Amino acid sequence: MKNITIIGAGLGGLTAGALLAKDGYRVTLIEQHNIVGGCATTFHRKGGFTCEVGLHEMEGVYTNPKIVEIFKRLDVYDNVEFVKPDEFFRVVTKSGEFTMPDGVEAAKDALIVRFPKESAGIESYFQLIQTIADGYKTLQSLSWYHYLLFPFIFRDILRYRSKSVRSVLDTILQDNELKLILNANVQYYNDTPDTLSFLLHAVAQYSYFKGGGWFIKGGSGRLSDYLASIIKANRGTIITKAMVVNATQSSITYTKKLKSITIDSDIVISDISPYQTYQLYNHPYQETREIADSILTIYLGFGKNIRDIYGKGAYSNFILDTVDSIDGLNSITKEEASKRGFVFVDYSQIDAGLCSSDKSFGVICMVDYLDEWSGLDDQEYEAKKASLIETTLCKLESYYPDITELVEYAEVGSAKTIERYIKTPNATAYGFRATPEQFFKIPRSKSKEIEHLYFVGQWVIGGGFSPAIMSGELCAKEIGRSSLLGN
Repeated sequence: MKNITIIGAGLGGLTAGALLAKDGYRVTLIEQHNIVGGCATTFHRKGGFTCEVGLHEMEGVYTNPKIVEIFKRLDVYDNVEFVKPDEFFRVVTKSGEFTMPDGVEAAKDALIVRFPKESAGIESYFQLIQTIADGYKTLQSLSWYHYLLFPFIFRDILRYRSKSVRSVLDTILQDNELKLILNANVQYYNDTPDTLSFLLHAVAQYSYFKGGGWFIKGGSGRLSDYLASIIKANRGTIITKAMVVNATQSSITYTKKLKSITIDSDIVISDISPYQTYQLYNHPYQETREIADSILTIYLGFGKNIRDIYGKGAYSNFILDTVDSIDGLNSITKEEASKRGFVFVDYSQIDAGLCSSDKSFGVICMVDYLDEWSGLDDQEYEAKKASLIETTLCKLESYYPDITELVEYAEVGSAKTIERYIKTPNATAYGFRATPEQFFKIPRSKSKEIEHLYFVGQWVIGGGFSPAIMSGELCAKEIGRSSLLGN
């Protein structure tokens, strides 16, 4: 059986490794960090707080056929616990607040009550995103020759493949606050409605409406660690705190503890960017696709359970109170960090397992840009982070009076932090920007440049937990198919 080396232990690499190890391949996974998972990790701080790095909600846990297939094959459901919030999200705009329910019918009903003049448009919107989402589900099961019939079977997908969210919504709806509400969680996709692919919006949003969002109890590191355990249980090897420095057609060289080690490798799977991968091969490559921006997280540990103090509320709270239209949403993402909209994720609203029941944990997240942190010395960098904590907590006080007094621990993870820990171009956690021009591509795992090289992770299908996991399964299938053909 062939030797497979995986560069990078994000969810794509871990999923591919777990599937291939179970199929009998000899898997060696090399990770530069001291833990596996990439953005699917946690870290611990004094006071008993487990800080969630990447996941607030994962869609499709029980409703995406491909995710269900992968999780069943790997026995994920029997080893990882998923917790469901009671609603999709709550959004606060300049005009008031709205809670988006889970479930298509419940969401439609709530929106029509709020925007009765838009009832026909709301019905049309949900019908359209369902049609596109169903089309994508069908695409997952197609063989290559079915793509010859693509123009005849998937007319709606072709019709909207070059459309942005904004351009489509402007043809369906009139009310700009309604458009804002439908895009309140756009930072999940690291873009704005003006430039985000409508196809991605439709597939992802419908998945959330249909099946809800889910949190991994104890933190996303539980899933990463479990996938790693499958690799180890099937005679695979995981090497952390090691950096791959060179690759050839038949070997990988990495450094660990100042030692240079070369291992034989028949197949390489890369969970790092194409540009970084081809550099390892000294292979000429110029990236032409636009890379997504980064994200900023403020981790907050509270000395008390804030649900006991403020009562039952929403899990995901989008604070966009300086704008009341989709135009405003597009503009505030480019504002200085202290003026951007953000989401406050209140983990006390679910059984998150991130701290003891008498305390609680939360995060504030917003889009971030690496260049805004460049050129700062250590003192300036720390001062900027401290100022951001102060200004965002001040805004949060408007909705949770005196919440600052409950903060026992606060820490900022900026774009610069992401660059340091996962070393992605542009400090992105999302891969390529999901514009209409870049999003809809037939996903390919196998490299066109180097015969034995495959890709997984955010660079194959898109950013997020589900796309990364599915990229791992896609890669494993392509390798299995290639092996059957004797390649």
